[in-house]
Amino acid sequence: MNRLRPRLAGLLLLAALPASLLITGCQTPSHVADIVVVLPSATANEPGPVLAAADRALLYHAGASSTKGAAYVINPATGQPTRVSLTPLRAGGQVEYGPRRGYLLRQNVNRVQQVLRTEAATGPFDLLQLISTAVRATSHPGTLLILSSGLSTAGGFNLRDVGWDANPATVAGQLQQRGLLPRLAGWRVDFSGLADVAGAQPVLPLPLRTTLVGYWMAICHTARATACGDDDTLRPDPPSRSTAPVPVVPVPAVTAVAGPHHAAGVSVPADELFPFDSARLLAGADSILRPLVSQARAGRRLVSISGYASPDGGSAAYNLALSRSRALSVRNRLLALGLPDGLVAQVTGLGTAGLTLRACYRHGQLDEAVCATMRRVVILLNPQSAAKT
Repeated sequence: MNRLRPRLAGLLLLAALPASLLITGCQTPSHVADIVVVLPSATANEPGPVLAAADRALLYHAGASSTKGAAYVINPATGQPTRVSLTPLRAGGQVEYGPRRGYLLRQNVNRVQQVLRTEAATGPFDLLQLISTAVRATSHPGTLLILSSGLSTAGGFNLRDVGWDANPATVAGQLQQRGLLPRLAGWRVDFSGLADVAGAQPVLPLPLRTTLVGYWMAICHTARATACGDDDTLRPDPPSRSTAPVPVVPVPAVTAVAGPHHAAGVSVPADELFPFDSARLLAGADSILRPLVSQARAGRRLVSISGYASPDGGSAAYNLALSRSRALSVRNRLLALGLPDGLVAQVTGLGTAGLTLRACYRHGQLDEAVCATMRRVVILLNPQSAAKT
């Protein structure tokens, strides 16, 4: 099961639903249709499509606020919609305002989830094309709820080609110039489950999750949607029903780490940043470092950078110097990417951190793979309040 990610706001919204439904029941719902188009990508490299708390709340509201509320669930294999009425109706077709109203609303939302459980992709993962198909399901705009990891591997936005170090606005602009963006004018777009993966797809570390959200928000806004949102909320991860092979998007081996006083950041293998025995940054390092700059600037967090070396080559003094040079290279690149100099709290080279060559042994033999895990740069983002204590 993939890592679960809580979002308190979504849960509070769901908890508040019973009261809100009672209030809505005393009011006159709109006769204008409240439409939600639900688009699951449902590939083999994603969990099965499931409604999170905030998704269910959205559907409840559509059914409670309109006499013509409906959801259209898009089949990712055929592009065909399945219509599910969200407005609570009696057997004769009249709107239910009585004591069964809440029960019928819940049943209608449950029907949407039942349809989602049957969905499975049978072809390439081209999320842009799926979105273009989904917004043609109704004659006028509504809310588009996209249940997808966002790791599109076909069509105009193929992450295997785009990579992780492109500028989101530039990517969206190029897609627009090529006429590949969906027409989202008038639509409210909610992405649910971005970066949730299964199957052969490696889990995305925090910096790449941030990059992925940035790509899709830029695409959504450039396509002129009325509003664009990312629902990062608690959800189960049921198995996928799809058996169609999907290419894997390569993911650098960056891991999330936590430090004291609510500090958080990443541990980056040196091989992802530098050539062997060098402090010169590789061309792809920006895909790891740029999201950290964005996070530090947004939260005014102080950045600490620590370099580490492995004990399988060079003297202690050499390893100490190499680890510090690498930490300084990372600092300089973060500044070049826009990190204010005042947010750099510490740059340290720790060498082998006291480890000896024996630490590289496994089953009595020297194991280079074990040594490689010791060569790394740890970048922590620290709250400024913690730095003052």
